[in-house]
Amino acid sequence: MNLSDPSDDDSSSDESPVPAKRPRTDTYGASSTTSHGSIIQESDEDSPEPQFSENYGANSQNTNKTRLSYREQSPNRPNRLSRSSLSENCSSPTDQYDDFRPGFKDNDSEDGSVRPSFQKSNDNAFYNKTSDDSKESDAYTGVGYSEISKRMMSNMGHKPGRGLGKFEHGRVEPVQASTQKGRRGLGLKPSVVGEVPRDFKWSPDEAVPEAKEEINWMPSAPEETLYGDVLEQWLKKGKKKTVIDDETEFVDPQILKGILNSKTIFDNLEGEDMRLARTRSNPYETIGSVIFLNRAAVKMANIDAVFDFMFTNPKKPSGEPAVDKKDLLYFADVCAGPGGFSEYVLYRKGWRAKGFGFTLKGSNDFKLSDFFAGAPETFNPYYGVKEDGNIFDPANLSSLKEFVLKQTDDVGVHFLMADGGFSVDGQENIQEILSKQLYLCQCLAALMLVRTGGHFVCKLFDVFTQFSVGLIYIMYRCFEKVCIFKPVTSRPANSERYIVCKCKKAGTESVEKHLFSVNSILWNNRTKDDDVTQLVPLSVIQEDRAFYEYIYKSNCVIGERQIKNLLKIAEFSKNKKLQEDSQAEMREQCLKLWNLPDKVRTKPERRSADDTLSHILKTSAKTQLESHSPYSFKHSVLNRQPKYLEKSSDLSSTFINVYDWHFTFLSSVKGSSDLRIFIACGGKQVYQLDGTFWRNVADLHLTLPAHTLLYGEIVREYRGEGNNQMHNKALHVIDALMLGGIDISLMPLTDRISQCTLFCNALEKTDDTQALAIRCKRFYPLESFPTSVDNLEYRAMKRIKKALTVDIPKRGNRNDMFHTVGSLLFMKELKEPWIAQISKKSGCKYYYCIGPDRKPRSEYYIPEAAGLDMLSAYSSRILWNWEAASAIFEGHPNAPMTRSHMEEYIRSQT
Repeated sequence: MNLSDPSDDDSSSDESPVPAKRPRTDTYGASSTTSHGSIIQESDEDSPEPQFSENYGANSQNTNKTRLSYREQSPNRPNRLSRSSLSENCSSPTDQYDDFRPGFKDNDSEDGSVRPSFQKSNDNAFYNKTSDDSKESDAYTGVGYSEISKRMMSNMGHKPGRGLGKFEHGRVEPVQASTQKGRRGLGLKPSVVGEVPRDFKWSPDEAVPEAKEEINWMPSAPEETLYGDVLEQWLKKGKKKTVIDDETEFVDPQILKGILNSKTIFDNLEGEDMRLARTRSNPYETIGSVIFLNRAAVKMANIDAVFDFMFTNPKKPSGEPAVDKKDLLYFADVCAGPGGFSEYVLYRKGWRAKGFGFTLKGSNDFKLSDFFAGAPETFNPYYGVKEDGNIFDPANLSSLKEFVLKQTDDVGVHFLMADGGFSVDGQENIQEILSKQLYLCQCLAALMLVRTGGHFVCKLFDVFTQFSVGLIYIMYRCFEKVCIFKPVTSRPANSERYIVCKCKKAGTESVEKHLFSVNSILWNNRTKDDDVTQLVPLSVIQEDRAFYEYIYKSNCVIGERQIKNLLKIAEFSKNKKLQEDSQAEMREQCLKLWNLPDKVRTKPERRSADDTLSHILKTSAKTQLESHSPYSFKHSVLNRQPKYLEKSSDLSSTFINVYDWHFTFLSSVKGSSDLRIFIACGGKQVYQLDGTFWRNVADLHLTLPAHTLLYGEIVREYRGEGNNQMHNKALHVIDALMLGGIDISLMPLTDRISQCTLFCNALEKTDDTQALAIRCKRFYPLESFPTSVDNLEYRAMKRIKKALTVDIPKRGNRNDMFHTVGSLLFMKELKEPWIAQISKKSGCKYYYCIGPDRKPRSEYYIPEAAGLDMLSAYSSRILWNWEAASAIFEGHPNAPMTRSHMEEYIRSQT
């Protein structure tokens, strides 16, 4: 079958009417590759170059040579011209005279004059031909040749029905386009569809495609917890299986036979032919990957939408969000390269989702640089203790659990996605048998990593064997609700389906331990013939009649649909005119239903620092920022210096109401360059404001999401004391205007710090020793100054005797880390006329003001109108320099302001 486009030939795209000069063959009468005429001289004697008028041939007065007719130059004549003469003059005179296009006819002109050119003769009427003339030319031209190609041939002197070349003795018919496919040659087998099974047929009117899908949950499972000793008794070992056609306990035998036979009809069909037929026959095929890395991302979007976005927007049984604005959404993606599932989640949630990825290293590794739809800065690839990403290895699984729990406060992820699969070319019928350990390890990872109440989705293929059904039964007992679901984005002719598990139950540790031991058996016996053939006895499965019937029906429904779609592909392969007409409609409806944009995948624009700042100013909720240019904003706002607290007499005028203020400890002293504004353009394109210019900080190995503008400090973090002391640099975030495109500028200071803490936790990569650590400053209420300062501690340093230090909040591997104290930064939280006070009855802080109507108002939360925005708080910040920390801390009498002065003032105000 010829798959090539008839218009796709090897001809040049050059449309010039004058081709390059080519040499002729030395054989008289041989076919010429030159398709236009040339001047033939009477003799080989040198003569002046002829001059041609516009009416050449009609009344030539300017040439001293007479043209001979074709007949006069026939080989039968004795005065035949030499071959060399012909060869020399076969090229077109248009090299110098572009308007000359000589032509030749069978007979000489009556007056013996030189023949006129094609442009001046009626021979050119081929392309302005009458209906009678068209009969002759249509046999040659056909309908597959463009007007441009016809005009080019005419301009080069060709006449329809005549041969190519100077004497019109070349080939008449055009060279046919090659039907060769690739480098195929002798021994090629024809690309044909095999014999279709007689028990099943496909009809064009059989099924109408729909965008809306239904969920069919399994019936509720028994409440009893599965214990390890029971599971151990259920386990059965045996020899490895290599056939599947006898697995008929969980599917109709005719369905199983039909599936196996339907797959074989494509054994002699070329892969390209198969793909073309599949593309034309699948009503959902043109949905494609839309804006994502691959089709897997759209599958996850499809599943998420059908299940009411329970993965990207999980809810409690009461209907309340399970993850609020003060929490991160944690997810894991195993066997997931190149990362389509994760890209979708990051597209939905941005930096508010933190992911942990686990996949094989190599060609199918995560391609984070291709995450165009969702920024990958909060995604953490991990490959296990063996550094190979092999999920079958028990050591890798154990280290993966430790890695994830360490970063989720020992709670686990909200959901886990698994999309494992590998090539089974030539063994498609036993794909399920080959994938049994993959099934097991993905389910085991869910039990190890998913928190109580969390969810799990995993790709499966056929589930005909007792091992696979037993594994599904165990998951059915470990989650509140389980479903076998085949989304419309999963091609209907394959055996792919997904198990969706909702709300993990408590007390699954014994099941996790048992499945881990089963995987260890498979891992240790991977080179042997021994195998685990059963996880749950057939009798136990059949006793749970609702579960058994669900699996049986699911296999039959999906299997029958698969058979009919395989037959549909076969029919589309035979009949190239068949086309699924609903593809455009299904694409539009599905994308709308799944809340995805109908756009093509494009690489995100990388803006410069000033362009990013302009974008932030335009999109900020503080509308007056739009009037600023990047230069004026940097000069008048971002470069504004803090007020300095230098004397104890300044306290009363600075801190009018103590409860309105918060403070934090800085490592920087007055005038330090480590305290700066940072802007991020995406990835490692992070800049520090230096005057009115942005300086790239690539040397810090800092990675931040695009459209981030924050106020921070580069800090030296220490561990240990004396000569054993070690230090690393880190970015400590103080405040922010925008984080990864999310505007937090109008939030009160407490809420902004909460969002900055989430942001830093999302970006933290504990296993990346090269990346700069990022943390959020801890702020303290000013009224707690005495107790906060009491926690400062003198430590022996490597280069100096001792220094006053403060502990870094403990999380993950931050234990026993600290930094020196160089100054204190004070920031106000409330704007006038609001003030904060402590309730005498409850002892809690409340917020109070007198309204315009002279009525008092008080709240136990900060009203939206009471919070001081980020830029106002930044502009009014106060810095107390502690360069002489010992004198201030110990209250030396000669110091202009000490710790004791501040404590005394706070006591007087509170």
